[in-house]
Amino acid sequence: MKEGIYYFNRRVPADLHRHYSSARISYSLRTRSFPVAMARAASAAFKLDEYWYHLRTQDADLPGKHLLRHGLSRAAPATAGGQDVTADALTLSEAVLTYLRLKRLGRPETFHRAAHRSCGYVIDVCGDQPLPN
Repeated sequence: MKEGIYYFNRRVPADLHRHYSSARISYSLRTRSFPVAMARAASAAFKLDEYWYHLRTQDADLPGKHLLRHGLSRAAPATAGGQDVTADALTLSEAVLTYLRLKRLGRPETFHRAAHRSCGYVIDVCGDQPLPN
């Protein structure tokens, strides 16, 4: 608590340090009320625990992990949201790299990190799907 405002403060587990730029997560809960702060902190802790579980399962050393397919095969036409996807369609990860290559001039490093982070969330949930034409 600083000047009556409650803060959320949590250490990043050692096995997940490589995913973070800092060893500690700390931010204002924007309240002076203890019950509200406790509810917000519990919600944040729950979300972090869920996300960290997801990171740990993604990092699991599975036998044959290199053979897993991510997203749709690009060899054959498929459909995405009812639209045709051709074999030469860009995947989301390729699209974000193209976007950053075209928009990189004069942009700070945070712009690149935000684009990778945002698209990474979508890829984590949906897979690296080809984009419809």
